[in-house]
Amino acid sequence: MKHAVYIICLLFAMQSSADEIDSIINNFAVESIDATIVQVIAETGKPRIRYEGRYRAYKQNMRIDYSKPFPQIVIIKGGNLQWYYPESKELWVMHDMNAPVTHPFAQFFAFKDRIVIKKRENTYYGFFKSAYRYILVDTATQTTIELVIDKQKRYPVKKITYTADNIEIMQELYEDYMYINTVWFPATVEVIARTHNGTTRNVTRYYNVHLNVKVPPDIFTLQVPKGVRVKHM
Repeated sequence: MKHAVYIICLLFAMQSSADEIDSIINNFAVESIDATIVQVIAETGKPRIRYEGRYRAYKQNMRIDYSKPFPQIVIIKGGNLQWYYPESKELWVMHDMNAPVTHPFAQFFAFKDRIVIKKRENTYYGFFKSAYRYILVDTATQTTIELVIDKQKRYPVKKITYTADNIEIMQELYEDYMYINTVWFPATVEVIARTHNGTTRNVTRYYNVHLNVKVPPDIFTLQVPKGVRVKHM
């Protein structure tokens, strides 16, 4: 009898955890984005670079047409990356990569069924704004995710990812939220990633944001002219 009660309680806890994760993720029902962006990227030992361009995404597909510091086209489709330099006619490709998805925070959609809530506690951020601090575990990789969620509006403020050995590999900060089409969207996203070569800091600012609008699917197919040199990353 005790064993049966334990199993029932465990199943209830797992279901509650899944429901709570769903309630968080469902706040970001973004299918498409059309916006202009400014990115500032700084890598250890390298000068800081400012990029400007147009960002469009639909579900798992993404395209960025950079105009500054020089023309570049970046397309992710079906998990494959294409990075094209029109001026030099060079095309870099990478297959089977972990592609970003539409919303800056929506990567949880891809593996939410593997996530369990290990801990939840009250906390604060900013100027004493109330929040929940979650400790999530990816049961497939044993990756740990520390997630801070605004208690009232339920949007993410911070996400820190740790390896199974508890080594911090990435920190993401979400700020300057806009309420667009019943969706809270962070106008500023900062990502700090730690690699073998040092630290990369990427700050992206979104302008003129349009959510859940029609994005032509053919823009995610790169039209490459003749004479382009293809290289593999």
